[in-house]
Amino acid sequence: MTDRSHGISLKLPANPEDLLIARMTLGGLGMLAGLDADTVGDLRTVTNECCDCLMHQNVLPSSILMEGWVMEGRLFFSFMAQGNGGQNLETGLDMDIVRGILETLIPVVKVHSDQRGVYSIECSIPV
Repeated sequence: MTDRSHGISLKLPANPEDLLIARMTLGGLGMLAGLDADTVGDLRTVTNECCDCLMHQNVLPSSILMEGWVMEGRLFFSFMAQGNGGQNLETGLDMDIVRGILETLIPVVKVHSDQRGVYSIECSIPV
């Protein structure tokens, strides 16, 4: 088993008002991992993009689980939609644009989706 250091797990209501907590948490983990200030800022932007993406799918999540850890010289983190908060009355986001923004900021991005829309986004960056 590979050792994980500086790991976090945070479950938040799927509300835009609560994104500041997720931004601060992932930014703090990035600082602990030794990332520079610009890259920590990018992590905060990625947090917004990932959570916004998950909150604009056909089925709204009731919460978002964010996990992150440092392992083998990389910072890994993921955002997962959880629960069923009902049908979304808005149209979904253009996934090509979302993926383009994320890949500009983070070198490794994996988007997982099914018939209901995007339910998980995983990312990693060297530290």
